[in-house]
Amino acid sequence: MKSMRVLIKMGVSIGIICGILWGVSFLQQVVKGQGRYMMHIKRRAPSPEEIKAIILLREIAKSKDKSQINLVLNCLRSPSEEVRALTALVVGRLGIQEFEKELQRLLNGQEYERSAAKIALARLKAEVSTADPSEQINIFLEELGINPSYLKGAGWERKARDLPPSFETMALRELADIVARTNQKGIDMSTWEKKIPFEVDYPSALKVKLSKMKQKERIAYLIQNILTLRPTWERECDAQALVDEGNAAIPVIIATLQKIHEEIKQNGFTKSRGAALLLIHALGCIGDECSLSILRAFMDQPGILWYHPQKPIDHFIQGAAKFAIQSIKSQKKYYISLDYW
Repeated sequence: MKSMRVLIKMGVSIGIICGILWGVSFLQQVVKGQGRYMMHIKRRAPSPEEIKAIILLREIAKSKDKSQINLVLNCLRSPSEEVRALTALVVGRLGIQEFEKELQRLLNGQEYERSAAKIALARLKAEVSTADPSEQINIFLEELGINPSYLKGAGWERKARDLPPSFETMALRELADIVARTNQKGIDMSTWEKKIPFEVDYPSALKVKLSKMKQKERIAYLIQNILTLRPTWERECDAQALVDEGNAAIPVIIATLQKIHEEIKQNGFTKSRGAALLLIHALGCIGDECSLSILRAFMDQPGILWYHPQKPIDHFIQGAAKFAIQSIKSQKKYYISLDYW
């Protein structure tokens, strides 16, 4: 009996030690950032009001439309920290100098918006100081007090999907935006592409890569990624980039979904289920009624899970198609990923 009690105590002690070690390791992975350990507020599902604001901000940033400046100001004063942070970055990208005081005010806010405001102010300074992209990058880095090698710490928060982007990640994505915009003008930025570690953050690397392609090539590349690569969060970025191509991507998406649907009809299943879900959502995000026919086809004959041949209906594909149809008919837009924009 005595030896049994000793064994039990030893087992409990070992369990406690293992639990402590696991907890330390977990916290290091989840909360590490900016060279120190810190707690982050977890991302929650956005409200309908937040989705509406985020869609608006994405469209303004993409079109570089400064005529909606009052709407941008309203978003800067939103009760949502995520909306305020994203708006700050949009202000920096558009070079809206009139909102500099508003950005300064956000420096007193919560951690996410503080980082976004600091980065936005640096981008704003770069945008209004010079039109030379290399000089813009130098000013941006100088204002933040960082160098390219510091940014190798970007992307760590992807290990915990519910965390907002870190300071390093947001800074890297702004640099990717500067380089991508310059590439699209036909100006060679290969020197900076070698210096800045875009490869540590997939959305940054993707944006730079796509900026050197023509639209038809970009659409084909993104479709191929979605069809052939592992269905991880990176594919969500591919799908969002596809959405950003707008109506030009619709014929290719529809043709791809028609092939998948035909495969289901012939074989009773598809191994491209993950791809089908993302492409269906992409059509819903673009929101053109010419997509309704193929979406209804997946509603009527949604297919089955390839790894579970006894399951009669893939409710995920059916649900995605139903949601996309409702979004198109109601003209309620949504997005797939906040990481790529």
